[in-house]
Amino acid sequence: MNILAFDTSTEACSVALSRADGQVFGEFDVAPRQHTRLLPIMMDRVLAAAGIAKHSITHCAFGNGPGAFTGIRIAAAQAQGIGIALGIPLLPISTLAILAQTGIERCNCRLPLVALDARMREIYWAIYQRDHLGLARLLGREQLTSVTGVEFNAAIDRGIGHGWLDELRAGVSFAVDPDLLPDAKYLLKLAQAAVRGNQGVDAAAVGINYLRNRVAEKAKN
Repeated sequence: MNILAFDTSTEACSVALSRADGQVFGEFDVAPRQHTRLLPIMMDRVLAAAGIAKHSITHCAFGNGPGAFTGIRIAAAQAQGIGIALGIPLLPISTLAILAQTGIERCNCRLPLVALDARMREIYWAIYQRDHLGLARLLGREQLTSVTGVEFNAAIDRGIGHGWLDELRAGVSFAVDPDLLPDAKYLLKLAQAAVRGNQGVDAAAVGINYLRNRVAEKAKN
């Protein structure tokens, strides 16, 4: 199978492809407000590097949030267009899971707390655990809270993401990597697991993981 993956949920824009023979090809750039322009260019570069045509893609994975609303919508629209045009399943993957997988691979951590800045002194955050396959598995649930609303687990061994504001970092005993951003190269590992679990969805049924909307809906009830 040939899996195309991309994420534009943060200031980083990244695209990666896992070819049927296991080779991985990727592009990554930190380019705020340039995702609409860069995404198709990076996709073409990755496909060219892999030596395959777009119609050979069998699955399309993308970061579906939480994160920057515009960036999430760009990725979702691109994925839906590909899914409809090629008649292939989509694999929407949490941006926080991608960030956790990136941290697990890059920092060799076991139990990271990942956090993205949601503005207004709020953060999107979650705790993930590296499983026996080296994959990021969610512990509990993803949350949107104030900085002071984060609940620490004593076993956390890494802080990852730009949601680690100064107030959150104060007094922690583990290393924090606030500059680490989600990378589609690591999204591929989660996408491959989703394929094995038959978790692909039809393009028309794709949802976006805003988290902020979910909180607002709960408040109305």
